Amino acid sequence: MSTLTTTAAPSEGTATPGRSFLRGMTWVVWRRNRTGLLLLLGTTALFIAFCVYQRGQLIDFLNSPKAAELPGQLLSQHEDRLDNAFLLLATLPIILGVFLGGPLIAAEHENSTLRLTTTQSIARLRIILTTLAVPLLAITVFTTLMTVTFTWVWRSVDTQYAGGDWWGSSVINATGPLPVALSLFATSFGILAGAILRRSVAAMGLTFVVLTMATMTVKDRVASYFVTPHQFTYPLASEFTELKPGEIQVDNWVGTADGKLYGWGTCVRMTEAESTACVNKHGIVNNVVEYVKLDQLPGIQWSMTAVLLAMTIAMLAATVWWTHRKSL
Repeated sequence: MSTLTTTAAPSEGTATPGRSFLRGMTWVVWRRNRTGLLLLLGTTALFIAFCVYQRGQLIDFLNSPKAAELPGQLLSQHEDRLDNAFLLLATLPIILGVFLGGPLIAAEHENSTLRLTTTQSIARLRIILTTLAVPLLAITVFTTLMTVTFTWVWRSVDTQYAGGDWWGSSVINATGPLPVALSLFATSFGILAGAILRRSVAAMGLTFVVLTMATMTVKDRVASYFVTPHQFTYPLASEFTELKPGEIQVDNWVGTADGKLYGWGTCVRMTEAESTACVNKHGIVNNVVEYVKLDQLPGIQWSMTAVLLAMTIAMLAATVWWTHRKSL
């Protein structure tokens, strides 16, 4: 006697046990890069937890009698913790560019993985685009979460941290949209270097050198090209009035009554008589201070972000073109 056993096929709306929500090339790319992406996920979770805790500590301090004793300042332990967070966000783009971007395609060339994948019934262009899209999407999501959370923390003490000097510290590069743009730019550069060099170590080394130099340049020089400073003019013999919290002096000049400016040291001479003669010769009657306001920060960051994203798109397009054109 025999028994007929039938098994009902799962419906389309029923999840199949043991099957991931990732499919096809997306699953392959995730599988190959899961270590780095999981580390980034863990770092993001820990960083967000730190930010939530740290903001609570800062709010408690601001509401305590101790804050009244230190106007415009933070306790040293608060400064140190924020410094560490700024350091992480400032170096994260370099880390991503070197360890995730550099080997992304270079390692595939070394292991001939891309060549093997193209033997399947998948278009080469789709393989390349998926290889780029999965890690870049993950980087966008995770760095956005990190920078939104940390900007929320910093804004609670924006005029106290580093004495309110947001211009000379790491605030510009490590808050707002810039950490996301820098991370995408750095990773895209590493990917392009790996696609061209086809050697992971060489791509990682080149990426580290270039990104380190680029980060220093962005921090020290680039921001000044994206802002128009305000000017404060006062008589040459008068005392300088202190700027308001959030206002940072970026330069100072001496000027004539009609607004012509000279460098501050134009009439610095060995003797007072020589200095006075120089002042009279040029008709200098005013001191002029150039300064930036805290409310100009978002404009600076979004302008720099637009430039970085344009460069990122250009590098990704170059990567796709190069990889699609060259033999795997």
